[in-house]
Amino acid sequence: MMGIFKRRPRTGDSPSSIGAVISEPTNVNHDIHVSVNAQGELEGLPSAWLRQIGTQITRDEQVNNPLAVKQAVKFYNYSIKKQEKGEMKHIITEPLIDEETKEIDKYMNSKDAHKSKDGNLDDEGNEEPIYVNTINRPETVPAIPPKRTPTTNLKKAPKIPEQLDCLTIDEGTCELRRKSSSDDDILRRKSGQTDEDYIRELKKLCNPGDPNDFYCRSNRDLGTGAMGIVYAATDLQTGQPVAIKDIDMTKQQRKELLLSEIAIMKNFQHKNLVNFLDAFVMYDGHLWVVMELLDGGPLTDVVTETVMKEHHIAAVCHEVLQAIDYLHSRGTIHRDIKSDNVLLSMDGSVKVTDFGFCASVVGNEQRETMVGTPYWMAPEVVTRQKYGKKVDIWSLGIMIVEMLDGEPPYLREPPLRALYLITANGRPKIIRWGELSYNLRDFIDRCLQVDVDQRATAEELLKHEFLNVRSELKSLTPLIKAAKKMLHKA
Repeated sequence: MMGIFKRRPRTGDSPSSIGAVISEPTNVNHDIHVSVNAQGELEGLPSAWLRQIGTQITRDEQVNNPLAVKQAVKFYNYSIKKQEKGEMKHIITEPLIDEETKEIDKYMNSKDAHKSKDGNLDDEGNEEPIYVNTINRPETVPAIPPKRTPTTNLKKAPKIPEQLDCLTIDEGTCELRRKSSSDDDILRRKSGQTDEDYIRELKKLCNPGDPNDFYCRSNRDLGTGAMGIVYAATDLQTGQPVAIKDIDMTKQQRKELLLSEIAIMKNFQHKNLVNFLDAFVMYDGHLWVVMELLDGGPLTDVVTETVMKEHHIAAVCHEVLQAIDYLHSRGTIHRDIKSDNVLLSMDGSVKVTDFGFCASVVGNEQRETMVGTPYWMAPEVVTRQKYGKKVDIWSLGIMIVEMLDGEPPYLREPPLRALYLITANGRPKIIRWGELSYNLRDFIDRCLQVDVDQRATAEELLKHEFLNVRSELKSLTPLIKAAKKMLHKA
């Protein structure tokens, strides 16, 4: 969550003391032409960006790898801007990756690119609002990131409508901005759809009955985010625990996005995904989305509190890879594989979560850092080269490092510096490399190839010899219990 602090009018300020009001210039284009001078330093970046770089990337690093610096700070600032807009995470396909890459390039030429999110001056030295990241400030060493959330997709992912794009361009200023409600009205008129139409279509996808006849919802709050509050509940027929996400549809401008994702998730069912179970449109304009709930908690607890053997790691990888392969076969990219998004049940079952906004069932969505979770990101996420499904394989490799060392590489670094190190260094060093078996080292090698063409697919990794050493899933139960005891969650 970010706080915004602005300069307040000083005592004594008046129209006469302030002087004539001068309107902002129009048709301004902030082109950014970046070059490297004879000393190997970057020239042409916004001064606000240079101030960020100066606090987190050394002079030698700037000289030796200026391109990595440019790519990291560009992606970092775009990500901050996107988070400020409060945009919802939704199901990701490769065409949407291409759209995002274009957005980042457009952002480079926007007025906002010349504003610092870490300082209070723009390029001209004017006072700017100060954006304070209360979760993971760049000037401090971050603690282990908080827990995060879930998602899903379908047999053949339908094309996401173009109007789901949350950004538009101001002609003349080249500024990216959030679509206003009037923009949405225009889009609805063009498509012939009104809010009532979307809700009518949504009801066709939902259970027409009373949810209280199917589920007993408790008052236990599992997490609160931009999309709603998540509650623990019990399936009255099976007695199984479930999660219910309560979404106030009157506060959601993008009702077509709700419609699209529920249609997709209803067709996504896999034993290694946190699955969509049911949905109800309530009389008060609320939408209840029912998802599976696992009682063992996130893999993060096990990773940080216990020592995982290779057979445990192989068991988890086997289950996670099946989920990734399922998503990839349906044209979907998870883009956030990490221990926080792998949930466990007390019997050792392993399920992947967090791949679409409706499926967020644990944790607090607002507790993400400004760039999501950069520590698990593949280099091509930042460089935008050959960016596709294999980003999930890189993240799996980083998650293996988590299971070995208790945390991913660079976790103690601020996000901007982590992005630079990922881009500049490529594959990170692994502390316990010499202690690992040949098969595990080879498995990690196949995951952490910087060259995307050399990196394995999920289908290929499912055939790897390392997975043959996996133990039964119930072998994870003692680790789950030990972690709960250590964290007083029993």
